[in-house]
Amino acid sequence: MLTRGQMLIVKAGETAKLECEFISETFGLFDNPVVWRKTQRLEQSQINMMGNLMEPFASARRFRATYQPYRPRYVFGLTIESKHSTIVCYLYIVI
Repeated sequence: MLTRGQMLIVKAGETAKLECEFISETFGLFDNPVVWRKTQRLEQSQINMMGNLMEPFASARRFRATYQPYRPRYVFGLTIESKHSTIVCYLYIVI
């Protein structure tokens, strides 16, 4: 599955809420783990492994990954608290 890309511009103090939503009759989280990735220039970092945040994102206390299974609808979320003047997030999710 492929979701549409999004671009968010967030001002200082605002929160970015990203969501990936899809419908599937058969979906297993352990068979198909969903991860969020941060890409900055040529560097790519994995943010989470399912509901657990990876370092350095966990200790930053700015990120929260969520999972809401409403079979057959599934929603994966990532909330990012803003600490900078402008954050631009390009979101391309491939499932």
